[in-house]
Amino acid sequence: MRSRDHVFNIGINVTGMVLPMLVGVMVVPGLLQRLGQERFGVLALGWVLVGYFGSLDLGMGRALTQYLSSADEAGISRREQAAVACAARRLLGGFSLGLALLLSLLLPWLVNFIEMPTELNAQTQAATPLLALAVPLANWFACSAGALEARSRFGAVNSVRIPAGVANFVAPWMTSLFTTDLFWVIGSLLVVRLAGALGMAWRARPEFAQPALQWPSTGIRQLLRFGGWMTVSNLIGPVMSYFDRFAIAAWVTVAAVTHYTVPFDVISRLPMVPIAIMGVLLPLLAQTRHSAPGTRPQHYTTITRTVDLLLVCWIPGLVMTAWLGPWLLAWWVGSDLAAASTPIWRWLAVGVLVNGLAHLPFTLLQSQGRTDIIAKIHLAELIPYIFFLWWAIIQYGLVGAAVMWSVRTSIDTALIFSSALRHFPNWRQSLIKTTFIGLVGALLTIWIAFLPAN
Repeated sequence: MRSRDHVFNIGINVTGMVLPMLVGVMVVPGLLQRLGQERFGVLALGWVLVGYFGSLDLGMGRALTQYLSSADEAGISRREQAAVACAARRLLGGFSLGLALLLSLLLPWLVNFIEMPTELNAQTQAATPLLALAVPLANWFACSAGALEARSRFGAVNSVRIPAGVANFVAPWMTSLFTTDLFWVIGSLLVVRLAGALGMAWRARPEFAQPALQWPSTGIRQLLRFGGWMTVSNLIGPVMSYFDRFAIAAWVTVAAVTHYTVPFDVISRLPMVPIAIMGVLLPLLAQTRHSAPGTRPQHYTTITRTVDLLLVCWIPGLVMTAWLGPWLLAWWVGSDLAAASTPIWRWLAVGVLVNGLAHLPFTLLQSQGRTDIIAKIHLAELIPYIFFLWWAIIQYGLVGAAVMWSVRTSIDTALIFSSALRHFPNWRQSLIKTTFIGLVGALLTIWIAFLPAN
């Protein structure tokens, strides 16, 4: 594949991540005004739950990308690759339905732990089955997208991802024009998930052409080994990323979730840019796994230049975002909410800046099948983070939660960089350069966080 094809893939992938986020920025103020802070807080938790449980896909989406990307170089026929893809999707379908059933039983019980008015509680209880049904659809979407990304068909992926991502915000907003009942607002999210899953399956159908082969046990074992450790990360990583919202709802109030979620939802989505870039680089890195050293110089050149471009754009962009926080929030949601959310915005910017750089070593480890390293790091962080988050919220409130989130993210990034340096000496120069420039940017952002809001 030519370099300009990679550039196109990166561009369309970044667009697929950024455009829905920009639509969300435009839509959220009106949605917040119509629903009110408490209803919007519950909707925000619904977004989190669908995203979280949708990531529990046995790692099959990313495992298929890694497996299919390197399968040609390993001498595996396309017929056998299709057999593995079909078997993976059937396995994931059964697992997802079981998970949806479990959630439909657990979510109504969990809702009772959140402080909210009786009427809002009733609407939330009624909407919980809809959240559970969205999970299999999200997993089906991820599985189909993973197969397409393995073939670098990012145009096909984003022909579905972009409208689905935009509709994820627009559908609740349009529903709120007619009713503020959360059952219908959250129900609109289910409709979006269904349309997205069907659309992505249609685009990916050539990769799942039913072959006349027996159950591909060897390929499935490889996927499960990769995906098993990735599932551990997918289970624990989002808990550490989003547990603060549920802790605030339980230990403060559900209205306080809005003060925290408004800045968090925008600034925590900014790493979608490096995620989109690394999503394109993952198949290239995976293809080098079975190649002789030096046989794919064009891949190494593309990857190195892309990382340099990311550094040039990402760090100054996040530093500027942290500094402009008070003005951006005041323009977006009004001065009252901005006053409460600005310190949270600035402290979260520190963690987001560092987290964006972590996707380079993260993708290196995934491309070579070392998802076990990432999972073990997350396992080691979980309990200490929950304890210190509880302490920070009790002592310092919402700002304490934001600071602790950024501290945890920075520690996570340092450990992943350290692991990548040990396992990938060929990328040592790029990793060290990224570490140094990222440290300078993080220190500057911390300084900005101590500036007065006005």
